Amino acid sequence: MRSRWVLVAALLLAPALAACSGSKAAAPRPSAEPTPIGKLGSAVSVTRAEFCDRVSGASVTRALGGKAQAHDTWGNGDPAPSEGGSSGDVTHELGCAWTGPAGTAARAWLFARPVDAAFAQSLVRQAGHQAGCTAQPATVFGSPSLLQTCTQAGGLQRVRRAGLFGDTWLTCEVAGPADVRTRLDAWCAAVVAATR
Repeated sequence: MRSRWVLVAALLLAPALAACSGSKAAAPRPSAEPTPIGKLGSAVSVTRAEFCDRVSGASVTRALGGKAQAHDTWGNGDPAPSEGGSSGDVTHELGCAWTGPAGTAARAWLFARPVDAAFAQSLVRQAGHQAGCTAQPATVFGSPSLLQTCTQAGGLQRVRRAGLFGDTWLTCEVAGPADVRTRLDAWCAAVVAATR
C-alpha cells in the first residue's frame, strides 16, 4: 500500500517538476523588432515617463545614418533645448536628442501632462502653419496624428511624426541633408517601443 502512494505521489509531482526545470523550449521568444509604424494606432499604450535610456543604440545609429556624436536629454521644467543651445523657455516635456555626422539629428519627446483629443487636434492644425513646413493629418502613429516636413537652413530637411496615444502626445523626428524620410518610420517605431 505504501509503495502505491509513493508511485502516485511521484506521478503527480513529475509534471510540476518538469515545469520548474528551467526549460524555455515552450516559451515564445520576444521579438527584437519594434511594432511596425502602420500598427501604431491610438490603442497602443505609451507611458508618460522618462524613456531616453531605453532607446536602443542601434535605432539611434540607423536614424542618424551614422554613429551619434552628441546626446542631450531634458525633463519637465528644464530649459528648452534648441539647435543653438538653450532657448530660455522652460519645457513641459520629457525628451532626448542625438546628433550625428553632416547635421543629422534624431529627436523624440512626449508632453509631461495628459492631452485630450481637442488639444491634440489643435496641435495637428498648428503644425501646418510653421514657417518652412508642410503638414498633413496622418492615419498612423496615434490618433489624431500628423506628418510634418520642414526645410531648414543649409538645405537640411526635418521630418516629424506626432500623435496622441491614449492621453499622451508623442513626437519623433529625424533631420539631415537627404533621405531622412526613409528613416523616420523605423525611428518612430523604436521610440514607441522605448515608451511602453
